[in-house]
Amino acid sequence: MPECSRPPGSCSMGSLMTSDPGPLARATFPTIALALSLVALGALGGCRAIALGKPAKGANANASAKLDQFSFQITVGKSQYQIDGRLARSGEPGPRPALLILDGSGGNARRCVEANRSLTDLGLHLACVSIPGYGRSSGPSRFVGAQAVAAARRALDLLAARKDVDPKRIAVWGLSDGAVAAGLLMDVDSRPRAVVLESGAYDMLSLWPEARWTTKLSILRQVWPSRRVLKERSVIDHLPARLECSVLILHGERDRSMPVDQAQRLARALKERGTRVQAFYFAQGPHQLGQRAEPRVAEFLRNALLS
Repeated sequence: MPECSRPPGSCSMGSLMTSDPGPLARATFPTIALALSLVALGALGGCRAIALGKPAKGANANASAKLDQFSFQITVGKSQYQIDGRLARSGEPGPRPALLILDGSGGNARRCVEANRSLTDLGLHLACVSIPGYGRSSGPSRFVGAQAVAAARRALDLLAARKDVDPKRIAVWGLSDGAVAAGLLMDVDSRPRAVVLESGAYDMLSLWPEARWTTKLSILRQVWPSRRVLKERSVIDHLPARLECSVLILHGERDRSMPVDQAQRLARALKERGTRVQAFYFAQGPHQLGQRAEPRVAEFLRNALLS
């Protein structure tokens, strides 16, 4: 979830902007600007024509066609939610392990599966759902409220009920706010054999005072952050005395949305309970770790589900 680089510096236009260019120049500048814009658009259009030509026939086209629908509805209180989901099947026969991704990063379920479908090479099925209020799933999000946990549990029900899935070998991977949902699911549901938590917040009562103003504003747009509301969404506050699953925690040390100490707090709390936990902190990692995470996840799943 790539880091940005600063663009090269540009020449100062201070002297030109502080003097009056005169009526002819004032009339000419917009024309020049328009012409340059048209040239730039033409160049971009040419690049796009090359980059976005007809996709080649082959494995990628066939892989996309094999995606199964994994969408469903849930009801929480008086509200109904349409949850967007997709599934990619392993090519291996028999009931196979499965990975459920809870995406709270904003992308839709199809893109989520396509970005991670190389994990099916391990011999597992891969399902991805967008939690309520994210991607193409209906909202509101309510800052990973009860509806997010309900969606996660329903997705787990559907996955475990499939004849081609081994229900005793299911893992859950939560991304960003999806990691909060995965953590809360882990607190109350013993079915996942392995849980991956990436770039989440797990101790909301400590997050609020230390969060950046942009994070606080995002939370305020969804819920009023009372002590009760924050505690309801705190993974650490609901951890059982013992967890049987294996846990992998991934976090970037340069995450400006969710401080890395959120991951460190959870790792300590899990170790205190005797949980099998691994934690990796990426020194240059931002909030969205992207392809940095995949090798760690693949190794973890291979050991937790396939060994």
